[in-house]
Amino acid sequence: MNFIDLHIHSTYSDGTFSPAEIVKIAEEKQIKVVAITDHDTINGLEEFEKVKSNYVEKVPGVEISVQMKDFNFHMVGLFINWHNKEFQEKINYLKKARANRNVKILSKLNELGYKVTMEELEKIADGEIGRPHISQLLLQKGYFKDKQEVFNKLLKKGAPAYFDKFRFSPEEAVNIIKNLGNGLAILAHPGLLPFKRAEKIQIIEYLKEIGIDGIEVYYSEHSKDETEFLKQLAIKNNLLISGGTDFHGKNKIGIELGYGRGNLKIDYSIYERLKEYWEERRKK
Repeated sequence: MNFIDLHIHSTYSDGTFSPAEIVKIAEEKQIKVVAITDHDTINGLEEFEKVKSNYVEKVPGVEISVQMKDFNFHMVGLFINWHNKEFQEKINYLKKARANRNVKILSKLNELGYKVTMEELEKIADGEIGRPHISQLLLQKGYFKDKQEVFNKLLKKGAPAYFDKFRFSPEEAVNIIKNLGNGLAILAHPGLLPFKRAEKIQIIEYLKEIGIDGIEVYYSEHSKDETEFLKQLAIKNNLLISGGTDFHGKNKIGIELGYGRGNLKIDYSIYERLKEYWEERRKK
């Protein structure tokens, strides 16, 4: 039986393996399909595209930060045409917003007595710099014992060194993925939305109205009960079903490429339906 993983992060965002290494691991583990979906960046897709493999099918993707009213979430784009110039401009805007936030965080950390520099941070991160890299630097310098302590005391929302970042609206994200990127717009890990099920249903129904294609039903942090709930919700709303581990390499313990927590393995048939739908839409 063939398995897939449509939610993976590389060194170009906050993962610990390069796109080339990810394809190699997929070959070793016999994962038939992988998608690179780095946070707010498509920089790793050129390397990903160039990797040769006779076994692994590669899906170009991205994970976009989205703001809806007073909460935020992520939207995954699959099968994206990342060569489109307008698409690149929109994603680069998010990259610049992340970079501006990093400067604010470092300035605040120094103000609080933590001596860290952008030069030190750049040596740690191969790609886009984010809070996990800042946490790693603080650990290396001996300020804290573990990553969770760093986030709790400094970097989580509401902590002294936390700064919010720019996010697209749901409508903008759908437009970027579908109209500029010619891809599929998938709500990432809806089980993690901080709401009761009735509210989740309302959110997903609204996202369907504005054009979302599917939801990430199979995910490492979804319980069996939540997975079944989301599966039935997708079927009821005629939405595509997607899935991925959210693999970050060594930055997320307990998750391997293609194999998530709770014995998560995603069947190739999920990918076939997604690809079939995407190809049919391209012909229209």
